[in-house]
Amino acid sequence: MDLTQNLTELRQQKGQLANEADAILTKAREEGRNDLRKDEDEKFEKIHTDIESLTKQILRLEKQQTTMASLAEPQNGGRRTTPDKVNPDRVIAGGKITEADRVEAFRTWALAGAGVEIDEAKREHAKRCGLPIEAKRISLHFGPRLKPTHFADGSLRVQPEDLRTWQREMDEKRAALTAAQSTTTTGGYTTADAAMRALEVALLAFGGMRSVGTVLRTDTGGPLPIPTSNDTSNKGEIIGENTTNNELEMTFGQLVLDAWKYSSKYILASVEFLQDSSINVAEFIGSALGDRIGRIQNDHFTTGTGSSQPNGVVTAGTSSGVTFSGTNTVTYDNIIDLIHSIDPAYRNNGRFMFHDGGLKMLKKVKVLQYSGDTSGYPLWTPGLALGQPDLIAGYPYIVNFFL
Repeated sequence: MDLTQNLTELRQQKGQLANEADAILTKAREEGRNDLRKDEDEKFEKIHTDIESLTKQILRLEKQQTTMASLAEPQNGGRRTTPDKVNPDRVIAGGKITEADRVEAFRTWALAGAGVEIDEAKREHAKRCGLPIEAKRISLHFGPRLKPTHFADGSLRVQPEDLRTWQREMDEKRAALTAAQSTTTTGGYTTADAAMRALEVALLAFGGMRSVGTVLRTDTGGPLPIPTSNDTSNKGEIIGENTTNNELEMTFGQLVLDAWKYSSKYILASVEFLQDSSINVAEFIGSALGDRIGRIQNDHFTTGTGSSQPNGVVTAGTSSGVTFSGTNTVTYDNIIDLIHSIDPAYRNNGRFMFHDGGLKMLKKVKVLQYSGDTSGYPLWTPGLALGQPDLIAGYPYIVNFFL
């Protein structure tokens, strides 16, 4: 079953679940009930839990579909990639020869030398990589290529200074690989590499703020000044003939973004624990460290005071003057008032941010479509098209569990 078929089925399942949730709300409204019964509420929450799960699956498959499509694009002006006739799961680059291609070509050469029958497709692939499998011997270069020099006696040798340069470079690379570990039994380099990869993944996946924020990476840890200008209150003028126009200077300000260093606090782990554990310890610890940093950053990016910590979006934001119907109640009119409290210059790129409890309330809001309509249409609409997110009143949203 291909990705396209999987995506179609998942979107259909998501649409069916959305209709089931809508039927529960419609039944309650027709019976004159503002609240759902216990069994209805549990079913309603279960349906939306399944919808969230399907949404994540759809996003994963869409990302994979985009990646697979990119493999079919021309590489460096060469031919398009083509599937291997022997192994359809493997793609051979038709343009630039990759390291994986060379590895596969060497494997083919070794198998041919062992008497294994090699098909024509693998022969051609090895030949294209410059490795004819009929050759009895091959030369392997494990370091940088050294250009030999012709001497007067007709010999061809590498200059001693070139060998020293090559040796020094190899020594430096070995030092870089072993500097992170004190002995060969600690496995420090391998453990750190796996943990760092898990840390990055966990950081990007955690919380609501980082998923919609712009991450700026600077060369140093110094403050990052950003020039600002507010000319929105200034207007032009009408002038008469032979009249000098007036001067109106523009004013500039500056917003300074400070750099902050976050720590997950360290975790002590013995060598025996790393070696003997039946679980993937590196991935587990890396994920835990990422979650720690993700939690504190999400807190500060949301309600940070701006003093000795980042200035949170709630702290830096100004009041819109929109008051909801109650702490646990929201209406369609409240949402419309909130949308139009934002200047149209910013509104097109806007999105809602609220706690998961707020999303729960908004999913239950129905909008009457005509006079006498007793059912209404949900304010929350599921995204069923390719790349289309779930929407609230036509706008995307992000769930921030710290709000």
